[in-house]
Amino acid sequence: MKFAEASLNTPWRVLIATLAVLCTVFFSGALRADDAAGDLAVPVDDPAAVALGKEKYSAKCGGFCHGSGGKGARAPCIVCGRYKRGGTNAELVKNIADGIPGTPMGAFGEVYSRDEIIALVAYLRSEQKRREAEQQ
Repeated sequence: MKFAEASLNTPWRVLIATLAVLCTVFFSGALRADDAAGDLAVPVDDPAAVALGKEKYSAKCGGFCHGSGGKGARAPCIVCGRYKRGGTNAELVKNIADGIPGTPMGAFGEVYSRDEIIALVAYLRSEQKRREAEQQ
């Protein structure tokens, strides 16, 4: 038996392997308190958050670009459930914060706080839910 194998008996190997996996998961962002079922949780059922999101949407997103209630205008519908560049909550937050290169979608991460952007996504999701309910 080699020295390295002898010094790392089975319990130590298990411990090291477990620590390696935990570090990988932690540093990859997979263990997040706001991560629900693999996606960023947004407060869709919180009327105050949805109202804040609607206010922010109306100020910067609605009139000229995505239209009333996110149904589309010069820019695509963002409550229709179809997205070209990622439609998870986390991806929407990123797209709003960072913008989308090569498109007119600007970055709003310096205009709005992360909480305001999450509220904006909560508003969009509530509009999407309302739209889907109307279609049934």
